[in-house]
Amino acid sequence: MKTERTKSEWAKIVKDYWKSGLTKAEYSRAHGINEKSLGSHVRKAESKRHQEKRTAEEWLVLIEEQQASGMSQATWCKEYGINSDAMNSAKTRMRSKSNKPPEPKWIELNPVKKSEPELPKKEEICWGIKIRGGGIEIEVNSNYSVEKLTSLIERLVKQ
Repeated sequence: MKTERTKSEWAKIVKDYWKSGLTKAEYSRAHGINEKSLGSHVRKAESKRHQEKRTAEEWLVLIEEQQASGMSQATWCKEYGINSDAMNSAKTRMRSKSNKPPEPKWIELNPVKKSEPELPKKEEICWGIKIRGGGIEIEVNSNYSVEKLTSLIERLVKQ
């Protein structure tokens, strides 16, 4: 005859099993419990026990790290010991709290005032650089700071 147990009964059984020091097979035989059922409830309890409560900001950092990693969510979560379902729930919560699209990340550039174009003197003519990729085009002259250009490209890559 199959015995239906409540959640609270299973919680007590699992706690008793943990305290017993017995294997699942030994505990199941000693208490007349199906070993597979015990194993299932133990796994559920362990999963709940190991889940951490994270703030929205902590989840946002984890989500951004996973997306920047280039790994699938399942692979990344497994490697870092994070529950993939919990991450999906966090994403859903964040979307439902804010139905508006995320604010774009802007990069501040110092605009050059356009005035009457002056023709450069022959000795001032110098070649610049043009970079295209990912729907973005950057064009700078050779006097543009290498540090500024490097910083700009690094910020664009991170996005």
